[in-house]
Amino acid sequence: MTDDGRVSTGIPGLDRMLGGGLIPGRPYMVTGETGSGKTLLGLRFLIEGLQNGEEVLMVAVDEPPTEIIENVQSFGWDLSSIRTLDANPGTHGLKRLADVQEIRSLHNLKSMGALGAEGRRPADAGDEISIQSVYLKLRQQMSEVRYSRLVIDSLTSLRKFALKVSSDAQSERTEIQSLFRFLSEREVTALLTSGPQNPRLMTPEIMLSRGEILLTRKWIGDKSVRQIKVVRFRGSAHDLERRPFTITLAGIQVG
Repeated sequence: MTDDGRVSTGIPGLDRMLGGGLIPGRPYMVTGETGSGKTLLGLRFLIEGLQNGEEVLMVAVDEPPTEIIENVQSFGWDLSSIRTLDANPGTHGLKRLADVQEIRSLHNLKSMGALGAEGRRPADAGDEISIQSVYLKLRQQMSEVRYSRLVIDSLTSLRKFALKVSSDAQSERTEIQSLFRFLSEREVTALLTSGPQNPRLMTPEIMLSRGEILLTRKWIGDKSVRQIKVVRFRGSAHDLERRPFTITLAGIQVG
């Protein structure tokens, strides 16, 4: 927590764009195409919390912990203490369970280091992953530990897995609303990563999140140009401009 009561993202340039950091206890979206830096931003946010002695939690949907650890080795970051829910059961043999309370798709809570050493287990015919299963598992974990920071990476993949279970759009919408309401009630500062949002579609996550940080990347000739923009940030003045950022051995550098 900063002196003015904000939550630092761990990226000074982004904190400046946010007027000092995130408003605590609210859920935010981090959007952008694959490879734009969303996971890296989320990890830096969690590491900042660890360095401050906070309880932090990551729900890993896109990548197994082994790959996440390998991808940031060049930064020298130690992720072994980050508590992680490995939510990806694999992509085969998914079917609807009679009782979603079983949540058999999710491993027990372990540190990133332990999950990284184990790798992922093979998927089996009883596996299921859904927005509701993640929501229920989070309720269980947050009843035991008061987390101050949470990253779900990513909501896009979580939706895709959920579609293998049910094609009911209204059910999905209700589950997302329940998840965001729960995060707000528990007053956890949460970052949920997602692919690019269609500005003409008012999705439930856009309506319910308290802000959106957009990461973009485009090629100009043989040069990759990255930019970051605070699209929305409720309850606070913020930088309205797109700012350049780079990914270096020090992590994300804005400006």
